[in-house]
This record gives sequence, C-alpha cells and structure tokens, in this order.
Amino acid sequence: MGEVAVQYKIMPDPDIEVNVDDLMGLLQNLDESLGKVHNVEKKPLAFGLMFIELHAVIEDAEGLVDKFEAEMSSIEGVGEIEVLGMGRLL
Repeated sequence: MGEVAVQYKIMPDPDIEVNVDDLMGLLQNLDESLGKVHNVEKKPLAFGLMFIELHAVIEDAEGLVDKFEAEMSSIEGVGEIEVLGMGRLL
C-alpha cells in the first residue's frame, strides 16, 4: 500500500487566545500511528494573523486521512483546517 503526502493550512481558534508556537509543538507531536509529520511552519496571513502550514505523510488506507485530521482537530487551539495539497507518493 502506498502513502499520501498532505499539506495543511491550520488556523488557530479565533475564540480563544492561542500561542501559535505552542500549537506548533503540539501538532509536531501527533500520533505517528496515523501519519508522520515532516514539517510545521508558522506563516503570515494578514494584519498580524498567522497560520500553521503542516506537511504530513499518511498511509493510503481508507479513513486514515480523516482520522489524522480528526486528531489535529482535537487539539485545543486548532480552528479551521484546510487541505492545500495532496499527492500520492510512489
């Protein structure tokens, strides 16, 4: 079975005060049984707002990408999650 590379844009939850650097650390330590996080970067959006760009490699099995995204969503401080890109690795 192959693997899928996924690039995410993660917005901090606007309803609570979130330290983006702390959130990056939590995202870096996601459960590796769901997928491997390869890169986590803080990037500017607009007007001083920041977002987190996360690159992960997830096994191409039914439902694993959804489980990985659910794991990210369960972290306190994570707001909106958007897939920026996805591709199959050979």
